Amino acid sequence: MSTAANTKKSGFEAFLAGLEKLGNLLPTPFTIFAFLFALTAVCSIIFGSMGTSAINPADGKKVVAQSILTDAGLKWILASLVTNFTGFAPLGLVLVMTLGVGLCEEVGLLNALIRKMMAGLPAPVVPYMIILIGVMAQIASDSATLIIPPLAGAVYLGVGRHPVVGVLTAYAGTTLGYLANPIITGTDALAVGITNTALKVILPNMQLDALCNWYFKLASATFLAVALGFVSDKIVEKRFGKYTGKALDGVKVDHFAFTPAEQKGLRVTGIAALIYIALLGWGMTVPGLLLHPKTGLIGSPFLSGIIPILWTLFFVSGLTYGIVSGSIKTEADVSKALTRRMASLGSYIVMVFTAAQFMSLFDWSKMGTLLSISGAQGLKAMGLTGIPLILLFIWFIALLDFLIGSASAKWALCAPIFVPMFAMLGYHPAFTQLAYRIGDSAANIMSPTSAFLWMLLDQCKEKYDSSITFGNFLSTQFIFFIVSQVGWAIIMIVWMLLNLPVGPGCPIYLPAGLLKI
Repeated sequence: MSTAANTKKSGFEAFLAGLEKLGNLLPTPFTIFAFLFALTAVCSIIFGSMGTSAINPADGKKVVAQSILTDAGLKWILASLVTNFTGFAPLGLVLVMTLGVGLCEEVGLLNALIRKMMAGLPAPVVPYMIILIGVMAQIASDSATLIIPPLAGAVYLGVGRHPVVGVLTAYAGTTLGYLANPIITGTDALAVGITNTALKVILPNMQLDALCNWYFKLASATFLAVALGFVSDKIVEKRFGKYTGKALDGVKVDHFAFTPAEQKGLRVTGIAALIYIALLGWGMTVPGLLLHPKTGLIGSPFLSGIIPILWTLFFVSGLTYGIVSGSIKTEADVSKALTRRMASLGSYIVMVFTAAQFMSLFDWSKMGTLLSISGAQGLKAMGLTGIPLILLFIWFIALLDFLIGSASAKWALCAPIFVPMFAMLGYHPAFTQLAYRIGDSAANIMSPTSAFLWMLLDQCKEKYDSSITFGNFLSTQFIFFIVSQVGWAIIMIVWMLLNLPVGPGCPIYLPAGLLKI
């Protein structure tokens, strides 16, 4: 039995190592989208010269492939190169949300809130709360993965539990929080921006907002906190056994003590946030005011303006905390904090340039529309629709995640194809985006190409147990992966069978007659 177990483990590790090597061979997202732009250009020339066409079910009109190697094509690229970039919908949304959330992070507000929530947790509820806190902390995006796991290790150690289990549990929570976070974040804005861009080829008059997956996100947060907390408590920690390594002297003081300035900052910031939320509630309930929903919440000024509303909340909170805690002393400190945060977006902006060119050419050349139409027709001919199709799509995205780690890069690659294709099969774009995010979120926790996982391994080896291996990490994350993937699939199936909306005004299926299929 021991030999068989070792063989299986070795085979699994070899498989993951192979995926890691393959992922390392891939170029940067900038280069990937540059290649895709070139490939689309070549395809446009070939199919444009052949006069390839199809009937667009959105309007019943004929769609004909356009070659970039024509007068019209050359004029288009010369005239639109800049606007393709500046008009890329996700770019502005991400920049705005980063300015708001980034200020909260730079002044120390997010760190203080996380420490406040994690301090003094009772031992029995620690795994469940660590998952929930990790999910909600995803508002800080990648920074949550840097902050939460080390603190979770300290919490576990402080209550007499295995600290490495705390690190791995928190890592699962923060990475799965990409979909499950009930708080609207920059990743929501990024995903919906790419979806709206892809919608142009099939439903140009439809626009989604950042709340389009919110109902499912609420259910996901509850599911993950209960299911993964239970798995961590009853399965993962038993595999690691009792911790016998060195304790960290003064761990609670080092990580969870608050200065008077921090305590006051949190208190005053809480008051400021409550005042702002009360003003929002007043504006939404009093007839005649700007935010009052005249015909219901769907399509109201609140939902259409959710990004600037959230930006204001984050900015006010960050500014208040910074001033009261002393991390902001002059107005120049605000500018410096925002500049530091925006500097971290350099690689994203570089990727956006080629991604925007690729998606724009994919649209202009009609390659995206033709591929979506032929794909939808092929799936119908095979009878591959409904729940089996959605599950296969989720698993395809999960597999792709092992090769391409960036969620935005993968969605920018997949959305122009699958959003219109699934719309032709009758699925609402918000539902297609949700299915993508399930596959992407679940696979993130065990991707061997994750730099964060390797970083946390080094920290655990140094602080807690030098014998911990990457195989230990991956096998543990594989457990979380299976539970989250299977659980999400079951929830998705139930959601489809009950035909529940995935967000405000966002059903699973498109209204009948919207497309002329």
